[in-house]
Amino acid sequence: MSLIEIEQPAQNPKKFPKAFIGIAISMAIISMGVAVGALINGGGGANSGTEFGMGLVQSPACDSEVTFQPYASIENRADPSITLNEIQISDISSNCAGKDFIITAVGDDGSQLALTRSLSTSYTSVRIHFSKFLGVNNSVSVNGVLDNMFTLVDGDSTTVRVSALAGLDQIASLPENPVGSGIVDWNGDDPYLYWEMSEENNSVSITFNPAPIGGSSLEGFLNPRIIKLFTLESTDHVEP
Repeated sequence: MSLIEIEQPAQNPKKFPKAFIGIAISMAIISMGVAVGALINGGGGANSGTEFGMGLVQSPACDSEVTFQPYASIENRADPSITLNEIQISDISSNCAGKDFIITAVGDDGSQLALTRSLSTSYTSVRIHFSKFLGVNNSVSVNGVLDNMFTLVDGDSTTVRVSALAGLDQIASLPENPVGSGIVDWNGDDPYLYWEMSEENNSVSITFNPAPIGGSSLEGFLNPRIIKLFTLESTDHVEP
């Protein structure tokens, strides 16, 4: 069992080099406000950079380096509301295939915060399974997407959506009909002949859609400002 901890210490005004800002913070204007992503590199030792709290980062046992990127949104209104909307984990090694990842967010008092909520339950962790590529027929699309590459193991599927951000690597051309036409004629058999799992570039998105609280669609979301650290744990898979 292994753990990444991304600590968020007291906030002090800092000036960052332009190059670091370009890497660490991605911003996109959207119709409802601004989406802000903070890049956290889960590897590389004491010199690893974290923008979401410049803290100590330790690598999971199955991988020497992963990238953990939370996204927050600021709703454009008179009293702006900041919400944690998504977490992306990328640069995942194929050595982690078959493992479960458990994500938590911890507050200043050490308690686990609610990442999402259903109408009746708060969920303080999200557990996802990274499936192995077993070469089962009809498990891979013509675009190289592996069925259920990442799946939710523990949590409410109505308030958490898990999806792979990248497919398998293609190692051979798919059959064509007629040959040379560019029209794929593959029935999904023997995917091992055409695809393999990436050694280092697997990635997953975890998006949150909590149930409204008190009639407000924003109240169910976690406020990133109260998060002191995230934890990312890799452990043996457990069937739900």
